[in-house]
Amino acid sequence: MLHAFVAASLALTGLAAPAAAQAAPPAAAQAAAQAADPVKVMPLGASITWGTASSDGNGYREDLRKRLADAGVTVDYVGSQQSGAMADRDNEGHPGWRIDQVAASIDGWLATYQPDVVLINVGTNDTIQNYDLPNAPARMRALVQRIVAARPGIAVVFSTLVPSRDAGNNAETQAFNAQLPAIARDEQAAGHRVHLADLNSSLTVDDISSDGIHPTDAGYVKMGNIWYSALRPVLGAGRSWPLLRTAFDPASPPPTWSNTVNSSLNVGGYCCNLTAMESAVRAETAHSDAYALMFSGNDTSATQSYSYNRVYDVHTPIAADSTLTYWIYPQLANATSVAIDLSLTDGRSLRDSGAVDQFGVRAHPQFQGEGNRLILNQWNQIRISLAPLAGGTIDQIRIGYDQPRNTGLFRGYVDDIQLISG
Repeated sequence: MLHAFVAASLALTGLAAPAAAQAAPPAAAQAAAQAADPVKVMPLGASITWGTASSDGNGYREDLRKRLADAGVTVDYVGSQQSGAMADRDNEGHPGWRIDQVAASIDGWLATYQPDVVLINVGTNDTIQNYDLPNAPARMRALVQRIVAARPGIAVVFSTLVPSRDAGNNAETQAFNAQLPAIARDEQAAGHRVHLADLNSSLTVDDISSDGIHPTDAGYVKMGNIWYSALRPVLGAGRSWPLLRTAFDPASPPPTWSNTVNSSLNVGGYCCNLTAMESAVRAETAHSDAYALMFSGNDTSATQSYSYNRVYDVHTPIAADSTLTYWIYPQLANATSVAIDLSLTDGRSLRDSGAVDQFGVRAHPQFQGEGNRLILNQWNQIRISLAPLAGGTIDQIRIGYDQPRNTGLFRGYVDDIQLISG
């Protein structure tokens, strides 16, 4: 039986949903999404859905499953295909298939597996094969309409195509993608829960493997993040929706970078012939478990000094109810001028947003130090509402040291970083 999911629009593209779709979900729908039955999700498409070029063959599916499990949502992937090293390998990814080939089999798959949610990524092979490209968007529209007709009330999220490393193919990809928002608008206007997830604006050619078509492991992680964000209005009613959690332990997502400076001025190494600010996982002092992110450096100027180091490469949309929390353990006085910073895809940053912590102190590292709230040699929790950045997308999580006056060494630890909506 189809779960009565939340009728809110996913609005990934900023498209308005019809009024009926914005109504509050019934209690039964919330209960179904929260615990009772696994949500039956059909990943639908071609080789990217299958997981081609990912090192474990899972593509985006296992990362998405883990993130949903962290939010308390149990997923049952369904489909006639099996691929990858994950436990739940079911999907409808058919390497080499075009939109018309997927559409020819969709009725049988829907009848057999009865999904609650369908995630569609298909059309790349239409562009590669140059198959009747002027009518490719119409074929996508027909596929979407076929699904909602066969399963009334189903949630369908279809995506733009990822970039191609081939300039000619990428131009065809962009032309196809440009026609997709109209499909989402029209289907929403008709009262259907059909929404567009824009993979193309989030992934770059750096996220595409050497074959020019399929995502790298990092690219697939970004895809999982986008699907996860898209599913929040459908599956996240009445619950907190974790965007990222890390205790820097082996069970947490590993940092993308260690000791990697993004920008720096007048900050050198702490000791031992180091030349820059450190930021790396250590098993020394930790707030939970045995690991934390250690930071250290040496401020060499009494007029202006800063260093911002990259930690995580993410693609995380920010909502009005999103919050950032973390714990910090400053060991030296200068270390109170250290804070977690968020760099957004549109060029904005947490440090310059005016956002404040639970004490009313600006989230900027300099103001954190001047706020005199952080106590040396003990763990301090910082909690920040990200409402000033709502509507943006986090590109990188960074750790920053920034203060204009004092010189000298700084060192400490950060642990238990959480980004949560709801």
